[in-house]
Amino acid sequence: MEQLSQQKNNKTKIAIVGAGPAGVYCAIHLLKEFKKNNFSNYFIDIFDKSQALRTILPTGNGRCNITNAISDLREFCLNYPRGEKFLYSIFSKHSNYDSINFFNSIGIKTYSQEDDRVFPESNSSKDVKDKLLNELKKYKNFKLINKEITSINELEKYNRIIISTGSRVSKKLLESTKHPLIDFKPSLSALKIKNNIYPQGVSVKSLDGDFIFTHDGISGPLVYKICSKNAQKNYPYICKIKLFNPEELKELIKENPKKSIGNLVSCFIPKSLAKVIVKNYSKNACEVSKKEIESYSEIAFEIIGTSKNGEIVYSGGIDLDSLTNNCKSKINDKLWFCGEVLNIDGFCGGFNLQNCWSSAYVVALDVAKSIENI
Repeated sequence: MEQLSQQKNNKTKIAIVGAGPAGVYCAIHLLKEFKKNNFSNYFIDIFDKSQALRTILPTGNGRCNITNAISDLREFCLNYPRGEKFLYSIFSKHSNYDSINFFNSIGIKTYSQEDDRVFPESNSSKDVKDKLLNELKKYKNFKLINKEITSINELEKYNRIIISTGSRVSKKLLESTKHPLIDFKPSLSALKIKNNIYPQGVSVKSLDGDFIFTHDGISGPLVYKICSKNAQKNYPYICKIKLFNPEELKELIKENPKKSIGNLVSCFIPKSLAKVIVKNYSKNACEVSKKEIESYSEIAFEIIGTSKNGEIVYSGGIDLDSLTNNCKSKINDKLWFCGEVLNIDGFCGGFNLQNCWSSAYVVALDVAKSIENI
């Protein structure tokens, strides 16, 4: 641990780069920790090239999906294709319910949907933004600075540095830290498919989940999960979706052998989709082979890239092996990382914001503990 003199003329200088959800949450808890310990010989500069918390406004379609209400830690962590094991330690120190309690304490009451997604009662991302900034402004000894930091060399005068920027936009800065970096790739996005012959705008409730056909591919909750699981794969790759149980179609054929196979398949999927995937749509169902029945129950897409449609989160970032379980650098004793800049990303449902809250909290406490006599 670096020993810092607490002389009045030698204040502890802390830089937080990025005033998004992680940066602001980290600053608030760092300031709270200093106040609790009656420590005032410091100042904090929070850098961002744009308005603080601007990135929180579009979250949850403007409603701000703050977190998820899943109570079991292991089940919660299963929603992170990258970072699952690392987050066990992080969430044990600051859980989703710790975050909810904090938001309640600053005037943001919450509610949970049936799918466990947690939102503010106001259903307003702006409300979350305003109350977080109001909480931050209760403290002194910090300054919000409208400036982009592109190299860690710009922060040489600081005793402690916390990087809490977004993902790929900060690549130059992250490279300057000399940490191993996992390539940034879209993780929650609609997908483009080869030979898109499907009916645009048609929604499908498949056995694997819900999705919708777009002008250039597929989108929706299931597609975001597929994109997330395969984020680091190279294109093209094949994606298969189970549309319905073929055994149920076989039973329906037994009951209606003279009906057309297309009409029977349309009992399970939209008719406009059935017309695309069912060859010989008007053929008597009793004349269809088992192999054909199986083929109609599953659809395969060749994924050729991501689309601009839908929510965008990026996988990649600082390699977790280069950090302690408190998100502190193993190669630079005065450097920490939190939020989206870590190689951690989750599915839709409040999981990505929870990574921001928890990693920011853990960093705040670790930075405070690293300072002598606090």
